[in-house]
Amino acid sequence: MSLLKQYRKLADQGDKFHGLTILQHAKQIQGIVRAHEIESMIDWGCGRGDAYFDPHNVWKTIGVRLARVQLYDPSFKHRSKPPSRPADLVVCSDVLEHIPEDELPAFVANLFAHAKKHVWASVCCRPAEKCFPDGTNLHVTLRPMAWWNDLFAEHAVGKAFTLTETP
Repeated sequence: MSLLKQYRKLADQGDKFHGLTILQHAKQIQGIVRAHEIESMIDWGCGRGDAYFDPHNVWKTIGVRLARVQLYDPSFKHRSKPPSRPADLVVCSDVLEHIPEDELPAFVANLFAHAKKHVWASVCCRPAEKCFPDGTNLHVTLRPMAWWNDLFAEHAVGKAFTLTETP
């Protein structure tokens, strides 16, 4: 079974991938929004997207109107339509470590292709607390932050990026 199909199966169970890790980074993202005059955003890998709606409403803290935020996550049917247009900022919170290493260069290039000004991402560099039914850890790519920074620097080409480690 493909990795995406496994993630979709877990997502369908309803108790995983709520998309709340962005909440712990909202103030940092708010700083980027203010510094770069960000008016539109894509949350790439938003999970179920719970952070954007009551009671969290993270868009209010971040400072980008909800109408200008595109939520995308291929693991969820209602979020699986790829972004229809680029945005000033692309955020990708707690997603990268879930992507197989050989797919990461294209994935990161795609983030930058959809960002007009800035890409912000958080990455977790330790094993996940969750596993697939076969026992495989959900964090399929575990690398040190220096490795992730190098990967992003290769693809940034004229765009800013911020990379932070998820605790």
